[in-house]
Amino acid sequence: MSEKHSHPPATESAGQPNHPRAPELPDNSHRSPETELEREFELERMILFSDAIFAIAITLMVIDVKWPDLPVDLKGIDWRKLLHPTIVQFIIFVISFAFVGRAWKVHLRLFRQLKTYDQGLLNLNLLFLFFIVIFPFTASGMFAHTRPGFPYPFLFYMFNVSAVGLIDFLIARYIFRIKPGLSVRGQEEEKKFILTRAKSNAGAAIVAFIIMSLAAIIYPGNTDDIAYSFLTYPILLFISNRKIRKLKPKTTTQ
Repeated sequence: MSEKHSHPPATESAGQPNHPRAPELPDNSHRSPETELEREFELERMILFSDAIFAIAITLMVIDVKWPDLPVDLKGIDWRKLLHPTIVQFIIFVISFAFVGRAWKVHLRLFRQLKTYDQGLLNLNLLFLFFIVIFPFTASGMFAHTRPGFPYPFLFYMFNVSAVGLIDFLIARYIFRIKPGLSVRGQEEEKKFILTRAKSNAGAAIVAFIIMSLAAIIYPGNTDDIAYSFLTYPILLFISNRKIRKLKPKTTTQ
């Protein structure tokens, strides 16, 4: 009678214990110095592209500020009436310049915390830049197309401001909460301040937009009241910034 020999399982080697297999590391767990350098260069390109969009938006806004056409005979001319459109254009340009400039400073401070990026951050940043680059369009409507009974330029402008604030908050939340691996290590107080301030600024802009929309519904033919409701935004912004000032680290820039 032939003897039956038992064989060890194929997964075990003879004389060796069956240890669990170590998990395989992802391919990108250890990047070469060349890969890291390329990634830093791509991140720098994204930041430079963003800076260029801000510069273009500010430049396009000032193009719409023009001197009035002067008549040949200047005797008896009403200078106040003649210069009024130019003065209004310049005031709106100053307000828009201040807002876009502040948005650029916030964007710069936020992106200082980045060490890398992904597709989600790229998409959010492009959406943010879209609302920056259309500022010349919404600002021009404020001083060129506002008429009694037609308050939409004010609403579009405030919507533009609200969208910039909201997306800035979404970018900060994405970097610090959803994908914290995109940011540099440490500086937790700075990150908390940036996120809290972005949330507060977005809330102030959205509330101001809601107030302006209600004013347009209640007083549809009174453009002045709708325009004055825009003042709620800087007031709310001032109040919200005072409340979060205590969270500001000593090394944080404005």
